[in-house]
Amino acid sequence: MNTNDPVLVYKKLIDVMPSIGFVNRKKRVQAFLKVTKLAQEMIDAEEMTEDEAMFVLSLMIKKSGDFRKAGMITAMSLHAIPESAIKDVGFKYANQMRCNLQLHPVDDREPKAADE
Repeated sequence: MNTNDPVLVYKKLIDVMPSIGFVNRKKRVQAFLKVTKLAQEMIDAEEMTEDEAMFVLSLMIKKSGDFRKAGMITAMSLHAIPESAIKDVGFKYANQMRCNLQLHPVDDREPKAADE
C-alpha cells in the first residue's frame, strides 16, 4: 500500500460502514456499496492498488460479520444492482464471491453467440 497499511485501510473502510439492519437486504447492499465506493476512491487517488483493495475487502469479510452478510447479499443479488450504482472494485469482489458460492458470474449469465 502506498501510504496506508492494510490495518489502517481496514479501519478506514469499516468506520464508514453503516448499520445493516436486521435481515434488511436494502441496508446490507447499501453498506457494501458505501464501503466499496470508498475503496474505489482510494484506488483512484492512488492510495492503494486494486489488488490491495481486494485483499483488504477479504480481510473485512473474515473479520466483520456485518460486512460478510452485506457482501453475501450483494453477491447473490448482483444481477439486480444497476451498473451505475456499484464501483468497479465492488463489482469485481462481489462477482468473485458469486463464484465462491458456485453461482455464475454476472458477466456470464447470458450465453454469448459464437463468432463465426
